[in-house]
Amino acid sequence: MNSFAFSQQWNYTLNRDFLWGIDNYYNNKEENSHTLVKPYRLQEINLIKDSTAVSPRLLKGTKAEEKDKKAKGQIEIYPLLTAQTGYDMSAANSHLTSDYAIGGNLLVFWKDKFALNFKAMGGKGVYNSYSDSLIRNSGVIPGMGYAYISKNDSLNPQYAYQYFSGYVSYSPNKIFNFQLGQDKHFWGDGYRSLFLSDVAAPYPYLKITTKVWKLSYVNLFTVMRDATNPSGFKKDWLYKYATFHHLSWNATKRINIGLFESIVWQGSDSTRHRGYDVNYLNPIMFFRPAEYSLGSSDNAFVGFNFKIKIAKKQQFYGQLLLDEFLLKEVKADLKHSISGDTTAKWGWWANKQAYQIGFKSFDLFKIKHLNFQTEFNYVRPFTYAHGSVQQNYGHMNQPLAHPLGANFIESATFLNYRHKRIFIEAKYTYAVYGADSTGTDYGKNIFVSYVNRADDYNNYTTQGFQTTLMTVSLRGAYMLDTRMNLKIELGVADRIEQRKYTSKQVPFVFIGIKSDLCNLYDDY
Repeated sequence: MNSFAFSQQWNYTLNRDFLWGIDNYYNNKEENSHTLVKPYRLQEINLIKDSTAVSPRLLKGTKAEEKDKKAKGQIEIYPLLTAQTGYDMSAANSHLTSDYAIGGNLLVFWKDKFALNFKAMGGKGVYNSYSDSLIRNSGVIPGMGYAYISKNDSLNPQYAYQYFSGYVSYSPNKIFNFQLGQDKHFWGDGYRSLFLSDVAAPYPYLKITTKVWKLSYVNLFTVMRDATNPSGFKKDWLYKYATFHHLSWNATKRINIGLFESIVWQGSDSTRHRGYDVNYLNPIMFFRPAEYSLGSSDNAFVGFNFKIKIAKKQQFYGQLLLDEFLLKEVKADLKHSISGDTTAKWGWWANKQAYQIGFKSFDLFKIKHLNFQTEFNYVRPFTYAHGSVQQNYGHMNQPLAHPLGANFIESATFLNYRHKRIFIEAKYTYAVYGADSTGTDYGKNIFVSYVNRADDYNNYTTQGFQTTLMTVSLRGAYMLDTRMNLKIELGVADRIEQRKYTSKQVPFVFIGIKSDLCNLYDDY
């Protein structure tokens, strides 16, 4: 199957519904593909020979290719559409919800070297209680962009939004690919990523991918926005910058390991003008020597990831991220956890680490396209935060990694099934986190300075106002048009948040037709 022979530089969608079959095929021990950095390019997916392993989006070529398989290039334009309604059954504020948007998708390719993609969509929405509270606090529609108030209702306001993404992609040969654009990225094999996720809105980037032998090396240079200014106005947002490196090695047919590195630094503020630091354009790992030579206090991270293919249809995967690390303090924590000794200092605030461990099983019980996944995520307090708010690990008031921020433990479990154009999924998440209080930072909110922390020692994960969060959902979808990613979707979800003396529940049902631009999360 190679219907996309002349559009190999386009990026495939990040939407998880479409990726299960691809990841299933890549789990074959004979496959040498690198799966951590997404989106995939169609050049990689075109190598899949089993048409039953992939989603309907790949079972049919573009209109131009169906007319002329020998075309050297083509320009195509498709509409984008969302028309969804739902009902929030919250006891305190039951109401109808809506999301209506329209836009377009421009696709251009030339031979197998060059591609261009641009998406634009504008819409209006009234959201369920929980999503509305997020918008009020952040000033952005989660995953989309700035929230413009369209109808100022004190209880259930309507917001307008605009979504723009696009890129140009060029591969001079089989080794290099260059991309320049504005879009989302996801670096991980799990549902969540502790390195770089697609939670936040799109941002400008330059990406360079190099593949040689069993190695894949990715450089990602980005421009982002800090939206923590109390005014909440877009004009008061400040620029920030980030650079990411990832080196992936297929050590054996079944084992992949990788090294991750990133750094975030602020641009201009009221006290200084900095701009883009060209020292961080250095494409070679590692940043720490460069950072030390600059006398820098920028926000730096390093990480390790792995994936192990088990049998024919299973895999283990995981990530370890280090924000700060001092071995002496880690040993003190271990001693405290084993012996319970409280006389010595333990729980140093700057031991900021996170890890993930997960498991996937494809074609469960030998039923084709029945898949299971479960994973556990752990993030210590103050991870991803910084003394300078402008250098936190976030973009437009949303985290660049896990949507819960920090100071939590979480499990997420899925069971889904696809038959041709039908997709059904059940999901359950369970998390415990420590909420902050007014004026006291217990380490969950990455958008405040860690200077206001409660204590230097005796810190532990889930400290603060301990909160239990459970979400459960069941949804089904039918793909209408593969070129537009247009589908009919309906589902039911429930979100329960409990503290010692309070409980909030948001049951929600929805139905609609929509073009899937990206993953949108509501389980945090």
